[in-house]
Amino acid sequence: MSKGDAANNTRMSMSVHTGTHLDMPLHFYADGQDINSFGADFWFFEKPLFIDVEPADYVIKDELTEKLDTIDDKGFDCIIVRTGFDRTDENNADKNFGFHESVADCIREKYKNVRLFGMDTLSVSSFQNRPEGRKAHKAFLNPQKPIILLEDMKLDIENINMISRLIILPLRVDETDGLPCTVVGEME
Repeated sequence: MSKGDAANNTRMSMSVHTGTHLDMPLHFYADGQDINSFGADFWFFEKPLFIDVEPADYVIKDELTEKLDTIDDKGFDCIIVRTGFDRTDENNADKNFGFHESVADCIREKYKNVRLFGMDTLSVSSFQNRPEGRKAHKAFLNPQKPIILLEDMKLDIENINMISRLIILPLRVDETDGLPCTVVGEME
């Protein structure tokens, strides 16, 4: 406006994998789905399962799959894992927890309705083991039956198990491999 324009107009340039964001199948598959492949109702989750894990290493596997083996499927439609990762810690900029590719298979076998896997770590890929991270991305995002990834959540919520419903509000940008989003949790 100071230059005579009728209004101010701010422009932003950033990766679609900034902050809390979704990884879409297109992230690792040329023929993978983008946001347009999923209707608005896809982003409402009525039966979330929250799990706390204490990572034994940078790649989480047994500590999660063993917990999943003890929890009966009650129609869960998403799984959210809290590791205690603190994204404000400067040391975590290049060190983060990730997940083993077998976690995706475990979820598909035991929890038939799960279509989203969320975490408080920066990525399903640990920066300390990028090859395993690529395998994990491919396992979760397989276009045949994708489990969408919700990465870099802030989960320092005291009564997280009181959340009975999640609503994911992605930024809708066509033909992108990921999307920044807002996550709303409804308490019981």
